[in-house]
Amino acid sequence: MNGEIDLELYTISIIRLNNALENLENAQMTNETKEMFKASCDDFNELYLDIVNDLNNGEIQFNDYYLFFENGKQMFPQYIETLEGIGNTEIEDEINSLINIFNNLSKITEAFPSQQELIK
Repeated sequence: MNGEIDLELYTISIIRLNNALENLENAQMTNETKEMFKASCDDFNELYLDIVNDLNNGEIQFNDYYLFFENGKQMFPQYIETLEGIGNTEIEDEINSLINIFNNLSKITEAFPSQQELIK
């Protein structure tokens, strides 16, 4: 993806996921909620694959990635915990996929150099 994180895709995915989680919290499991989980999962998977591709090709904008991963260090574990607490079999596949993607993103986040390491 040109070495830049697709922040638009990330934002849309987060909004979809948050809306789906809010619908679940309000006990509104609808087809729309299921579709939001599926679309968010697909988007996060695309984002993850783009990130892996960029990192493997060494085509990264460190400033974009640094900010994304610094935010991810806080956000990804929270999403994992929230998703693990969902016991809905109708969306089990999407939930498990999202947990897997967030776990993989967390691993990359932990391995990504800090700003101090980049300056050295």
